[in-house]
Amino acid sequence: MSPPVVVMTRLISAGLGSRVLPSIALMLLLLLSPMAGCLGGDDETKPSKVHVVWGADATSGTILHIMAPNSQNQTQSLDEAGFTFDFNETYSEEGDISTFWVDPGNGDAVVEVNAADMSTVTVSYDTHGIYRATLGANDSDGNTGEVEVLLRVEYELHYDNTQSTDNPYPVWFDTSPGSSEASPRRVDLISNATNSPAFIIGGGPSTVTWSVRNPADTEEDASTKEIADGGQDQYGWGTNDPLAGGWRMDIDVEGDQIETETFLTIEYEPLETPLPEPPVAE
Repeated sequence: MSPPVVVMTRLISAGLGSRVLPSIALMLLLLLSPMAGCLGGDDETKPSKVHVVWGADATSGTILHIMAPNSQNQTQSLDEAGFTFDFNETYSEEGDISTFWVDPGNGDAVVEVNAADMSTVTVSYDTHGIYRATLGANDSDGNTGEVEVLLRVEYELHYDNTQSTDNPYPVWFDTSPGSSEASPRRVDLISNATNSPAFIIGGGPSTVTWSVRNPADTEEDASTKEIADGGQDQYGWGTNDPLAGGWRMDIDVEGDQIETETFLTIEYEPLETPLPEPPVAE
C-alpha cells in the first residue's frame, strides 16, 4: 500500500495533480489488483476429492401399519419404509474410500459401514413424511463427500373388528409428518361394515353412523346407513391438506351387531429425488 501513496503524493506536490489523477487511479488499480486475493480471502468451497456415486431401488416407500383385530388400536405389526443405497461406484481422487454413511434426516443416528466390508447402507422410517437424507463417504486421507436426497414416506393403516359388536373401537390416525420438509397432501379412508346373518333367531337391521373428527375434535364428515341382516355397506372419506395432529373415526351402531374393516392412507406430493441413471463403464 505505501509505495503507490508515496508516488501520488510526490506527483501532486509537483503540480501535476489535476492532470494525472486519472492515470494515477489506473496505476493504483493495477498495483493493488494482485493484492486482492491476500486482502479479501477466498470464500469459495473447494470441490471435494470424494465423489459420491449412488444408486437405489427406490426413493419412495410406504409404512404398513396393521392393528390387532378387535383391539383398542394396539399394533399387531409395523413394517417400516426402508431404503438401501449402493455406493459401489463412489471413488476418491486421493485416498482409498474407508466408510460409507447415511444420515436419515429424521433425528436418528447416522448409519455407517466399513467400505472394505460392504458398499450398501440401509435406513428405515416408522413415521410418514418427506425426509432430506444425506449420503456420504470418507477416504483414508480425511476427505469427505456427500449429497442430499429427498425420500418420500407414505402411510397405510389396516384395522379390523372381526368380532360382531355394537360398539366398535374408534380408529385413530395421526397426520403429523416426521419432518418439516412437507405436510401430507391427502388422507383417505374406507370403512366396510357387515351385518352378519342370523342363522337361528335375533337377526335384524343395523343403523351405522360413521363420523370423522379432526385434531380439534370438530366433526369433519359423517354418514349414516342402514344395513339389512346379512348385508354390508361402505363409508368413504378423504380430504386434501389435512390438519396436523391426531384424528379419529367413530363408528356408532344401533340394532344388530356388525363387523368392520378399515383402510387408511396418508399421501404426499411426489417430491422425492429421482433415481440416478446407472453409471456407465468407461
